[in-house]
Amino acid sequence: MKSSWFLTLVIIFLTVSLWSCQPNTIEEVKKLSEQDTFPIAVINNAEVYYSDSGTVTMHIWAPIIKNYLYPNEITILEGNIKGNFYDSIGQVRSIIHCHYAKLDDRNGIVELRKNVKVFNIMDETEFYSEELIWNRREHNITSTKFIRIITPDKIIWGDGFQSDEELKNYKILKPKGEIYVNEL
Repeated sequence: MKSSWFLTLVIIFLTVSLWSCQPNTIEEVKKLSEQDTFPIAVINNAEVYYSDSGTVTMHIWAPIIKNYLYPNEITILEGNIKGNFYDSIGQVRSIIHCHYAKLDDRNGIVELRKNVKVFNIMDETEFYSEELIWNRREHNITSTKFIRIITPDKIIWGDGFQSDEELKNYKILKPKGEIYVNEL
């Protein structure tokens, strides 16, 4: 009697075990093999200096910096971000403000978003948009969003933007208007 009870229990256990083993879908297998998407490092109230041959070229302040390895090697800056860019003799030549930045060093792309402001001190030009994408490899800056540029003699606005890195030679893709300051 005890052996038939034990045999029945083993058969039920094996049936349940085999029945619960179903093949996994591709999505389930991918999900199991995914790595963490959490940052590998988080820095609060950061100041970062970039230099070239011992000369400081950029100084950035950011409330939060997050470094990620997966799915891409990127750095995210969040909060009230400020950056100073310096010339070869250490003078500030431009200042950037934004509330979000994404740095993709592998592809050489820097994306600035959310209330982007650029002040070129040398020629007194101001740039405003919700997006600014700097391709460091191709040495250009673009935007697909609404932009406004203020120079000492005019104010220009429109949708879309292409420029060199210095914001000297720029083109508004869909200009909406231009006002000369001396006409105001």
